[in-house]
Amino acid sequence: MDLLTVPAGIKGILRCFQQAGYEAYLVGGCVRDTLIGRVPGDWDICTAALPEQTIALFGRTVPTGLRHGTVTVFYGGVQAEVTTFRVDGGYSDHRRPDEVRFTDRLEEDLSRRDFTINAMAMGLDGQVIDLFGGQDDLRQRVIRCVGDPDIRFQEDALRMFRAFRFAAQLGFSSAAYNAIRRNAHLARFVAPERICVELEKTLLSPRPEFVQSMVRYGLLDAFLSRTDVSLVWNTASPPEKALRWAQFCAAFRAAGAVDDIGGFLRSLRVDGHTTRLCEKAMEITAAPFPTDDAGLRRLIARYGPEAVRCAACTVGGLFRVEAVLASGACLDLAHLAVSGADLQVLGYQGPALGRALQRLLDAVLEDPSCNHRETLLQRLQQEVPHD
Repeated sequence: MDLLTVPAGIKGILRCFQQAGYEAYLVGGCVRDTLIGRVPGDWDICTAALPEQTIALFGRTVPTGLRHGTVTVFYGGVQAEVTTFRVDGGYSDHRRPDEVRFTDRLEEDLSRRDFTINAMAMGLDGQVIDLFGGQDDLRQRVIRCVGDPDIRFQEDALRMFRAFRFAAQLGFSSAAYNAIRRNAHLARFVAPERICVELEKTLLSPRPEFVQSMVRYGLLDAFLSRTDVSLVWNTASPPEKALRWAQFCAAFRAAGAVDDIGGFLRSLRVDGHTTRLCEKAMEITAAPFPTDDAGLRRLIARYGPEAVRCAACTVGGLFRVEAVLASGACLDLAHLAVSGADLQVLGYQGPALGRALQRLLDAVLEDPSCNHRETLLQRLQQEVPHD
């Protein structure tokens, strides 16, 4: 495996362990991504060094998870999550091991991992240690559990969501679907925040339709009143968080699977900004969506561009909204060619001033070409008497 794509600081961490007499390897997703030509989002290292030995070896560290043997190491301008080789005990809560035992054997550490494509390690020599056929599964484009999938999912129910998420991100199929169906009831043990993370990563992937599989296999039963939902995706839309969540919500609303969109999103711990945008988008699309530019300008002025983009994405009108936004037309009071000070000169004060500005904005939304100071002031002067 080519080490040229590995940052110098990461190789420096491995080298420090090696020089101190400890085995250390890149492990998990960074090995997988490097093998398939993707740039890793983060770097994980496993080592025979105990956490306190790792802390002693490096100048800047953060003890991010000492109970599970994890220390964040900052070195050479990069950071890595460094975890001691370990063996997990039982998983009584179907999420986290009740106890962990540190070991000096890499093989034991790799055997506890979720999927074969995430259970490979690589040392400074560039050799890939692949005990479970992860490279073959990468070539065959399949998500397969390490060992018995029922055991893997019963240990940590979040792995079922991750199976679909990896399939969506990588364009793979899964060999674990039957086991997911058998163990879907364990999804209730997963915190909504973690479900939200996996859902969002799936929604932002090249294949957001994989969330349909999460629904069909029963992983979201706790949040939905019905699960026979057909999700039709506008995959041409940008992979933006609010747009994809809005499409997700629109499908459930259309199927009658969710009555309260805001409550649904809050139960999943979706962030407040995205939740508000989706609520506005559902309000917008409860009425016929405008087909003319003036109607779109009025809608944007009322709800804001973000909410209207979300709404448009659910009805296939995003390109028209984008064209209106790109036109440079005035869509709010801030871009009106006159200001409150101009109207005060004409004698407008207090609420009357605000109403006059709104009338001018309404006129400009209907006809953007009239957004000129002289034209708008003349329009006001022709009003008799002003309110």
